[in-house]
Amino acid sequence: MPDSGDPALTRVAERVPAELVIADRAVALLPLTPRTAGAAALAELPEPAALVVHPGPLLASLVNLFEDIWNEALPLRVCADAARRAADGSAAGPDALDLAVLSLLMDGLTDASVAKQLGLGLRTVQRRVKRLMELAGVTTRLQLGWHAAAHGWTPARR
Repeated sequence: MPDSGDPALTRVAERVPAELVIADRAVALLPLTPRTAGAAALAELPEPAALVVHPGPLLASLVNLFEDIWNEALPLRVCADAARRAADGSAAGPDALDLAVLSLLMDGLTDASVAKQLGLGLRTVQRRVKRLMELAGVTTRLQLGWHAAAHGWTPARR
């Protein structure tokens, strides 16, 4: 769970094993989906269903699962200044989606993972990376990272 107290903090994980909602470590909600209940069991349910988990060993395990995934996930960072400049058109540069792609790439995600996370096609991500490289006037992704950091396209890293 986030330590910073920032409710808008977002993290990106390669894989999430289950849909899960946890409220104040006091109760959890597990939607029953084909992945969790089995297709045959769902066919018997007349309406959408979920399992409510109250305090006990199962809830403690679900909280630990969430924390493990949270700690392994990478923070989603987009430079607010660059996004604002792109939104109001005051500077020719990357738009907000370009910055989101760049942020995920700089956090170590593959093109395919970036595409999945942002709901884009793989070719769209590759095309946007190519456009960013052209905007920066560079030929490699490493150079793109240096340029992005030097020109305020990325937030300061901790």
